[in-house]
Amino acid sequence: MTIPAGHSAAVCDFPVVQPDRLAVEPLFADLRSRTPIVRVRLPFGGTAWLLTRYRDIRAVLASAQCCRAATTDPDTPRILPRAGGEGLLMSLDAPEHTRLRGLVTAWFTTRRVESLRPATEQAARQLIADMRGTGRADLVEQFSQKLSATVIGDLLGVPRSDRETFQRWSEALLSSTSYTQTQVQQATAELNNYFGYLIDQRDSHPSDDLVGTLVRNMQAGKLSRREVLALVTDLLVAGFETTAGQLTNSVYTLSTIPGAWAWLAADRTRIPAAVEELLRALPLGAGGFRARVTTAPITLGGDTDRPTTIPAGHVIIAPTIAANTDPEAFDEPLTIRLDRPRNQHLAFGHGAHRCLGAPLARMELTTALDELIEAFPSLTLAAPETDLQWKSGLQIRGPRALPVTW
Repeated sequence: MTIPAGHSAAVCDFPVVQPDRLAVEPLFADLRSRTPIVRVRLPFGGTAWLLTRYRDIRAVLASAQCCRAATTDPDTPRILPRAGGEGLLMSLDAPEHTRLRGLVTAWFTTRRVESLRPATEQAARQLIADMRGTGRADLVEQFSQKLSATVIGDLLGVPRSDRETFQRWSEALLSSTSYTQTQVQQATAELNNYFGYLIDQRDSHPSDDLVGTLVRNMQAGKLSRREVLALVTDLLVAGFETTAGQLTNSVYTLSTIPGAWAWLAADRTRIPAAVEELLRALPLGAGGFRARVTTAPITLGGDTDRPTTIPAGHVIIAPTIAANTDPEAFDEPLTIRLDRPRNQHLAFGHGAHRCLGAPLARMELTTALDELIEAFPSLTLAAPETDLQWKSGLQIRGPRALPVTW
């Protein structure tokens, strides 16, 4: 696609066709070098401003003048078919966002999350023990999804016998085109019915899990029942499918970089830095680019070139993967360097809406990789890369199955 020079003259369709596998959209680099702030035409509702530089994206995500609430308006230009499809917390601004987030923040502090590490290690080891004798496994079905369901399920207080339905529900809620509107509505209704049952149960039989905590806040008048349902759904979707997807994509990537798995197996203290680099470099999202709506004019790009002022009431698309692959912020950004220093990536966002569960995701990813690498220091793909089937029509990218052997 050819983009004329200048900041705002071009109006082109966005997003373009999703790149193969986990490749980064090449349009970002092209625009960044010539037209880093550009008008684009979205699939639904009209035009927006697309940003491709780290400093502009970070500034917008942190700006109080760039808000989320207006993105739920059906008339607001958007990428996804449904307005407001990113959950309650991502659909609110201060003070409501601050109030609701504050009621669950304590569950995701670094100290609280670290207390969950022993149970996560135990769960990972059990899954590995279940796989070990076969010499081959599908990492998606037999490890990533089961571990992620265990971690978020234990946190919420969902009985383990009920967790097999997590995948279907969360995948439907993350659908862009793979599920019909009727299927999405049915999955939402089933999820609401199930969590409604848990809420009623905690209402009469208090518990110390996260659902129990939210119900106590509801009883105290700090939350409505609708808000409890929405928060629990947010946490399930964010804590299950996205973490499972990132874990699968990380193992796939490490298995396809010559020597990477063995390099980590030789010194597992390297794993935390590797996790950060994989978070930076792998484009987990498939079209759910971070959108904001301006409530006042905002000026961007004025440090080194001609500034662009975006008026109030305009949509801005600020893709974090574009920021994370900006050579102004990262040396050789398209090269995965597992020991990259000073890795200030934006994979979890930035500002008030930064991912609440970032500490939990980091703990789960580092624990899972540590246990896998210790158990299977020679793990490799058990099928040619060309045979892998990749997800489509979802907001999450990744292989549907990942056969591995050791």
